Amino acid sequence: MRVRHKQPTLVSMWMLDVFCCALGCVTLLFLLNSRMASDEAEANKTALIDLRTTERKLAATLDELDKLRLRLNSEEAGRQKLSAALTEAEGLRLKLSDEAAALAKQLATTTADRDDLAKKLALSQKEAKDAKALADATQLALNAAEAKVTADAKELATVRAMATDADDVLRKKQKEADALAKKLVESNASAEDLARLLRKRDDEKVALAKQAADLKKELDDLDAKTAGTRKEFDAAAAQIKDLTKKVSDANVTIVDLQGDKARLADKLDKLQKETDARFAGIVTAGKRVVFLVDISGSMAKRDSETADPTKWPIVVETVSKVMRSVVGLEKYQIVIFSSSAKWLFGTGDWRDYEGEKSIDDVKKALAAVKPHDDTNLHAGLEKAFSLRESGLDVIYLFSDGLPTSGPGLTLAEQTRRPPLTELELGEKLGKHIRKTLSDTWNRPLAGKPRVKIHAVGFFFESPDVGAFLWALARENDGSFVGMSKP
Repeated sequence: MRVRHKQPTLVSMWMLDVFCCALGCVTLLFLLNSRMASDEAEANKTALIDLRTTERKLAATLDELDKLRLRLNSEEAGRQKLSAALTEAEGLRLKLSDEAAALAKQLATTTADRDDLAKKLALSQKEAKDAKALADATQLALNAAEAKVTADAKELATVRAMATDADDVLRKKQKEADALAKKLVESNASAEDLARLLRKRDDEKVALAKQAADLKKELDDLDAKTAGTRKEFDAAAAQIKDLTKKVSDANVTIVDLQGDKARLADKLDKLQKETDARFAGIVTAGKRVVFLVDISGSMAKRDSETADPTKWPIVVETVSKVMRSVVGLEKYQIVIFSSSAKWLFGTGDWRDYEGEKSIDDVKKALAAVKPHDDTNLHAGLEKAFSLRESGLDVIYLFSDGLPTSGPGLTLAEQTRRPPLTELELGEKLGKHIRKTLSDTWNRPLAGKPRVKIHAVGFFFESPDVGAFLWALARENDGSFVGMSKP
């Protein structure tokens, strides 16, 4: 049972203040590292968003580049087609030019022949005229000769022969003149045909020249358009190069951020493990552990006069939390004590730790216990240390008061009248327990380390309880933490 005691001494309060400061520093470091990890995670998220945006821009630019490339190829094909057409038109124009030149030459030759025939015709016509004039003169002479009766026959025959010859010459010249006239008509027709063909060739030449000019203009426009497209292509290629560099830089940044994140995560995990391996500042570690739980009547009271139905469930939950946080736990056992001590499970054999299953078993078993009677811490520690030979390395003590029963009093102290006060009784029994720990239970053994004792005190009113539990833990290489009132 617990009673009210004197106010805490300065040393005890100072030690509690140091513990609180250390706990605050650990909490601050944990929060700081958590904040840094959150900031780095946010930076990684932003970098990934930027990378996805850049990748989308790069994909769009690549699509645009493909379109430009197709467009450029199409325009290049059109340009080649127009160039071929222009070359063909230029060849046709040159051919027509040659044909026109040949026709012009042929026309000039025909014209010259026609002029020559015209001259010959004129000459023949003149000769025919002269022959006709001669025939007329001969006829006149014939008529005159016939008229002359006195002309002799020889002269008449001569005249007649001359007249006949003149007629033959006249007919021959007339025939030549007709042939020349016909040939002149034919030459004029041929010259007109050649002139029409020449005009047709000239028209075709003009049309081809216009077509060639149009094709050249279209080719120039296409060259300008191709130059613009090539400029766009070059700009797109430069943009792709820039975006590729940005993507590369972003990937490098992401790799760096991922590295930083991994380092921070490792640091956070390490800090988390260190935090998880602590319970309110107590380093929780051990392979074979005994949880020593006080089940005296005060463990269900807020103070000596007031029952508190929530206190014992808090104790049970705290034992579960400590058990869960112990790093490397392999075997465990639970000792409960009030005026006597006993094993919570079986006869004291080690139990295998099976994670949450073991924790649930402990919670259910402790929840079924009803706190009662005095506080015989001596009996509890004696039972716990019975496992030292089988590898016990850590004890976690859960209590809220000074020892109130057990060995440690002389016969005179036991029969003293008036009897010892509860404070005096607790001091004497506590000293006896600490001495027994030092001399017997936890004395140094060859080849075996001392058993560490960590103590958890539950919202007690007397500072002497805290001082006792703190001294007990300190002397046995452990730590002490006091739970505040709910």
